[in-house]
Amino acid sequence: MAWLIVVALAVGYLLGRARLGHRASQWAAWQTVGTTRPTGPTWWAGYTVRSVEEIGWLLAHPVQGAHAFKHRNDPPPPRSPAPKFDPDWAAKRGERP
Repeated sequence: MAWLIVVALAVGYLLGRARLGHRASQWAAWQTVGTTRPTGPTWWAGYTVRSVEEIGWLLAHPVQGAHAFKHRNDPPPPRSPAPKFDPDWAAKRGERP
């Protein structure tokens, strides 16, 4: 019985180290991102993998998904002012504001 637990832990560890979900997600991104139109079965397979991934994320994080959907068209935040050049920066280097 103990050997069964050890084998199960080893298989689980190896599957975790293989990161199969991450590899599938990266493959799907390569198949779908940057293409102008759907072409071929690999695009459709990649699109399916990405759809399953996004639906799984929405099921796992419904509040964040609703918030992102609600704010998807918000304007970007205002930009901070550009830094200004101070010609006396070397003289003020030791001062604290």
